[in-house]
Amino acid sequence: MNAFIDISELRARSTGGSTPERGRPAAAILTLGADGSNLPTAPDLAVLLARVPVAEVRLARPVDLSDPRGGDAARTIALVRECSSVGARVTWSLTSGERTLDVSHLLGHLPAPHDMRVVGGGKWRSTDDFGLLYFRRGPGFLSVVDRRSGQSERLVLDDRVVVDVFTRGLEGCPWSELSKDARQAIAAQELVAVGLLLRVGDHYVTLPVHMRSWPMGTVLLGGTLASAGSKDAPERL
Repeated sequence: MNAFIDISELRARSTGGSTPERGRPAAAILTLGADGSNLPTAPDLAVLLARVPVAEVRLARPVDLSDPRGGDAARTIALVRECSSVGARVTWSLTSGERTLDVSHLLGHLPAPHDMRVVGGGKWRSTDDFGLLYFRRGPGFLSVVDRRSGQSERLVLDDRVVVDVFTRGLEGCPWSELSKDARQAIAAQELVAVGLLLRVGDHYVTLPVHMRSWPMGTVLLGGTLASAGSKDAPERL
């Protein structure tokens, strides 16, 4: 039987301040956002899960793409993306109200939602394919591989402003923070245009998964991992 824990318990276990009542830590199910509790940031969750692996992460509140505020949706998408990055199983749900959105193109690289109420949602891409959209870090640049269109496209982000906007979006960030700097606003619009950022209401979130390590079976992807470690690429932002 799995034990249910919340973010406070996970933090306690990560510092050795609490001993699991039963079973191994990896048998626990982490529930986030229940009872209106605040969500951790995506980088914070990644660090905690690296210290204390769990069997599953359950996100209690659905991602509502029609929410004009967008803060919860952006942060939750960031958490789903981060779970994918660290290899943690995640259960989440998605709704977009009456808004039609090509979510299979924008979010289909993430693990499929347990429940989806989206107009024109279509089949979830990651169900049949892996590594559809990810990035790796290099010295002073980011290398992004995008296979969502069916073709393998590669972008190198080496402009400081672009990299900064991309990095800030990893947690989910208010769009208004970018309007204070014209260069950041332009960079964000360019990243949204190529599908690397998603604007949700008044917030935005970075979509590519941080590929920290590569699972078994990478040969099926034709060596895309090896190419992602070099700065030599056909396109730049």
